[in-house]
Amino acid sequence: MKPYPDKMWKFKNPDINESLTLAAELGVSPLVAQLLMNRGQKTVSEARRYLYPQFDELHSPFKLADMDKAVDRIRRAIKRGEKIYIYGDYDADGTTATALLYNAFRHIDVPVETYIPNRFRDGYGLSKGTVEEISKRGGQLLITVDCGITSKAEVELANTLGIDVIITDHHQPNPAFHPPAYALVSPLVDGNEYPSPNLAGVGLAYKLAQGLIDDKMFLISLLDLVVLGTVVDLAPLTSENRVLSRLGLNVLNKRERPGINALCDVAGYDASEPLSGQSLSFHLGPRINAPGRMDTAAKVVELFTTESDDVAKRIASELNEKNRERQILEASIRDKAEQIIKAEMDETTVGMVIASDSWDDKAQGVVGIVAGRLLETYHKPVFVISIKGEEATGSGRCIEGMNLADSLKSCSNLLIKHGGHAAAAGVTLTSKNIPEFKRFFNEYARRELSSDALQPKLELDCETNLSLLTLSTVEELRQLEPFGRENPAPRFSTSHVKISGSPSLMGKDKQNLRMVIQDGNSKRTAIAWGRGKHLVTLKREDLSLRIAFSPQINKWRGTSSVQLVLKDWRLRPNSCERAVFPTSRGASSAQIVDGRGKNKKDYLLNLISLGKPCILYVQNGEMLEHLITRMIPEKAPYLALHDESMSVDEEATLLKKLEQRELKVIASSANFSQLNEFSFVKYFIFCHLTPGADEFFKRCRPAFASAGASELHLIYNGSDLKRLTDWVSQKYPGDAVLRALYKNLRAVIERHGSDEFPEVELMNRKLDDRASVQTALTIFEELGFLKRHGERLQLLTSQKRKLTRSKTYLRGEWIKQTRRSFVDFQLQKDIKPIWEWIENECHLTNQPNSELQSGCRR
Repeated sequence: MKPYPDKMWKFKNPDINESLTLAAELGVSPLVAQLLMNRGQKTVSEARRYLYPQFDELHSPFKLADMDKAVDRIRRAIKRGEKIYIYGDYDADGTTATALLYNAFRHIDVPVETYIPNRFRDGYGLSKGTVEEISKRGGQLLITVDCGITSKAEVELANTLGIDVIITDHHQPNPAFHPPAYALVSPLVDGNEYPSPNLAGVGLAYKLAQGLIDDKMFLISLLDLVVLGTVVDLAPLTSENRVLSRLGLNVLNKRERPGINALCDVAGYDASEPLSGQSLSFHLGPRINAPGRMDTAAKVVELFTTESDDVAKRIASELNEKNRERQILEASIRDKAEQIIKAEMDETTVGMVIASDSWDDKAQGVVGIVAGRLLETYHKPVFVISIKGEEATGSGRCIEGMNLADSLKSCSNLLIKHGGHAAAAGVTLTSKNIPEFKRFFNEYARRELSSDALQPKLELDCETNLSLLTLSTVEELRQLEPFGRENPAPRFSTSHVKISGSPSLMGKDKQNLRMVIQDGNSKRTAIAWGRGKHLVTLKREDLSLRIAFSPQINKWRGTSSVQLVLKDWRLRPNSCERAVFPTSRGASSAQIVDGRGKNKKDYLLNLISLGKPCILYVQNGEMLEHLITRMIPEKAPYLALHDESMSVDEEATLLKKLEQRELKVIASSANFSQLNEFSFVKYFIFCHLTPGADEFFKRCRPAFASAGASELHLIYNGSDLKRLTDWVSQKYPGDAVLRALYKNLRAVIERHGSDEFPEVELMNRKLDDRASVQTALTIFEELGFLKRHGERLQLLTSQKRKLTRSKTYLRGEWIKQTRRSFVDFQLQKDIKPIWEWIENECHLTNQPNSELQSGCRR
């Protein structure tokens, strides 16, 4: 079986105007505003809550069904002096949840016992043996965290032994039955209307603590454990989890808990280095999970409950050693799993089940990690199962498009035990049922997963260039931390980068790539984890790359720099050149025709003479005038002009005349309001370079909605670059020019003796270039420095406000920063990649009910 095919790059595409509005009102950069919109924060209030969550935004714990019963029962147990046990799962979620509740009871001076099952002796979740053991120890109230929701028989046994059970569990319940617990605290059971159903197990434990304790400062101090368990368990970092995880990261970075501080030390994080979602997922998390995979996780609970620095250091060191053992075992099991895949599976296999009785006795502790690695390689749902005599235990991982927990419910007759959720699950079955389970799981996956679901996808935020990724910019992105599930680390793409020097291998096993990439004059170090086999390919001298990456700050020997973590790349040979693409239309109605480098006047005259309806885009109003007075004055009778001042009704009238052939060409310096009224247009002509992607792609989009064949003609040239640069400088003046203009404006109006002044007279005074003055007036109005009353300007009492509070100013700065990258895109020799971007941007956005997940070069 081959690894998955190339990933499909899917770009999110927030509206640039909405992004700039958000940036201006929030006081953040346009890039951060784009990322906020990509994560669903589309209004100022949503974005502000996302960036600056408050503790008081947490929901009342009593909105969870049975929470009131759980709290009342605990208070009764405290009053009676009953022996309380907290029973948690052996993973990061379960151990942090157990430690959290232990600390909560200690805060209110209530002694409790904790029980973390041994994976190899007790198995997953509640077992009859552990219930009997707790009964022997005198347990009268049992509180589960991160487990128990499917433990019907075990809870029945507890009840017969005189133990009341409170279950707090975020896993998917069995709809056929609920365990007969005294209280069942879960947002997923029937009758719950809790606003945030995606809490992790530690999140539910926290809600229980919140119901028991009124001390706000103490509750905040527990959030370091909440963020750790939530991020590592891959709970969605949205809704209430966003509040918990963001506030929790702030607490975590204080490192006031001895166990947290010691764990950071062994993971190599010094006190000055802020932790991130990646720190938790890839460095702290594995060390917390390792003991439960290799032995017993009770040490983790001790680590997070001890008040001794010395004890914490000793336990953290032990966890670090367990993690090393886990890594060695995992590598061994994965190698054997790859051999089984090669021998037993082919391309027709969709649901993969890898089972063996030849693995190490502790294999069941790492099969989940191996399943995750195989999922990354093959992009197919997978179970890895360890066989021990007549019984087998395994763990599965799943891609989007199929629910793993549901697949196990559908074959529960083959299983002894199962549990989990859509993306991950555990299973126990008799060894003799493995062949039938393999057959069932493969057929189930074939039915459930479409070819589109089996195509791996890489979601990217937008196109950028390396010069924008400065230290301060990447620092600003940390406002969105912690990154994790449904709040991914920002991912960008950059085109036409070169490798500077020679790439090299790095790491202990030499499986990782390190290279320096260059985009114009900007250079950045890039790392590609696990991609060492591509070294020879990337050493070719003629390569141009299009890369997908996440930026991060790398600290080395006291120096900080921006480093790119490569997620994927595309090779771009430099020699390919096409005049028309695609050469055959296929599924698309549009083609690109490359007229760059040709005489514009001759090209336009020839095209217009064909008599087909044309939309001709030029750079600005000055170029409109130049077109009809100097370039093609002979076609003026057949040509109408369109600019941003035209109303929707006037546009509609103009387009109607073009459709009825009363006109041959509409020449425009602006985008049209209605993008779905162009089905009759044959030619869309780009006479000049376009400064921004948003404008360019909106102009291309109607070609893909055309009822018949249409063509995008590119007739701009490299000689247009200076004109574009000059126009952008005039259209969007810089800080110094704006300050001078404002000073002159105040002087003119004050000399006039009135706080109002005719705008037309101001324009005639030649304070600066006309376009600069127009933009400046708009910026000043957005900042509240003046107000327009019809054709007159009123000067307002000025208050100091940053220019970045103006949407128009931000647009200009954004265009200046990204213009070079987008100009390079428009001028590249090969039109195939130009077509791919346009098609990806425009074809997808014209689909019914499209979510506009396409390219967003800015």
